[in-house]
Amino acid sequence: MKPKKIILLILAIFVISISIFYLKSFHITVNSQCPFCSKKVIEYQKYLETDKIYCLYNYRPLIKGHTLFVPKRHVQRLEELDESELKEIFEAIKKTDNAMKKILNVQSYIIIQKNGKDVGQTVPHLHFHYIPNKKEGSNFSFLMKFLLYPFNKKINEKEMSEMKELISKNLE
Repeated sequence: MKPKKIILLILAIFVISISIFYLKSFHITVNSQCPFCSKKVIEYQKYLETDKIYCLYNYRPLIKGHTLFVPKRHVQRLEELDESELKEIFEAIKKTDNAMKKILNVQSYIIIQKNGKDVGQTVPHLHFHYIPNKKEGSNFSFLMKFLLYPFNKKINEKEMSEMKELISKNLE
């Protein structure tokens, strides 16, 4: 296949993925019930809780180990957090990363936090994504996982329980 066709194919996949992602997210943002304020969601996904935050395993992970850090207080944007909430989030990220190094042999990770619909924030409750990557993975395959994320399926209850337990046991 010619390089030009490959670039067009990747661009098409990207446009379709983003379109589907935004169509799916419209339901969430119109829904009056915030998922990160829902006790049912929190209890289903929570692997760690502190005074000010919840640490959740993503129900539709981009990659195994994809977690979320959510303040208990309902805020929509980063600048609304206070210093103590930020401190607890970053301490939890460090603990989670140490656990992921043991569990999944994680070598690196990305932290993503979006402020506003214009940049793709789909849940109107501030949260940080921790997305691990292994050393042997290529940058291209890692990027493709982002592009194909809207097509990921939810994990089942057994997988959710196993990952939450595994992470919890390995936190330091």
